[in-house]
Amino acid sequence: MDMKIAGSGNIPSGEYESVRTAGSARLYGLVRCKDFSSAGSVHGEAIESENEFKTAGSGHFEGAISAGSVSTAGSLRCDGDIIADGTLKTAGSARCGGSLKGADISLSGAVTVANDVEAEKIKVKGIINCEGLINAEEVVIYYSDSMDIGSIGGSKILIVSERERNKKRHSVNVKSSIEGDEIEIEGVNAPRVSGKSVIIGDYCEIDLVQYSDKFEASSKAKIGTVEKI
Repeated sequence: MDMKIAGSGNIPSGEYESVRTAGSARLYGLVRCKDFSSAGSVHGEAIESENEFKTAGSGHFEGAISAGSVSTAGSLRCDGDIIADGTLKTAGSARCGGSLKGADISLSGAVTVANDVEAEKIKVKGIINCEGLINAEEVVIYYSDSMDIGSIGGSKILIVSERERNKKRHSVNVKSSIEGDEIEIEGVNAPRVSGKSVIIGDYCEIDLVQYSDKFEASSKAKIGTVEKI
């Protein structure tokens, strides 16, 4: 059956077809459904949506969010994992207490992830703070402010300032390493960068650069040691 709330109401644990809320909604226990959408405020425990999970406004889930696709606009807090089989998009503020996983991840605004981010393709426009590993075939980050990341791995990695004036003032701090095939970065602080083709742009501070095919560095970058491997 379908479940619809207009105004305020509660949804008990169970299995549903479509779940639609507009206003203020509280979900109890594990809710399974075909599609879920919320406009306004929603607070739940865990949810599994076979197709789409969509929120506009504010949302807080104490457990995991799992869906075919995830789309959020506004503010979302999930204390567990957020997992999408396909696309995962955020616009605004998102906080994930577990890992963020999807096939194609697009993050806009400010995102905080306690564990790892995994996808085939990851694009960030704004800010992402990730305590673990960001890992994808393609990682593209256009940053607008300072960020902290555990480590980054992928085939193609691009990290550049969203605005020219931010290059020197704001930086991306990587705690461990950046490893990939094609790497181009600017405004990044990291102990080690390792890849086939490595381009170190303005205002980077890298202790060790390892490359096998190509290496370029800006005169405005600070690099400790360069090794061809």
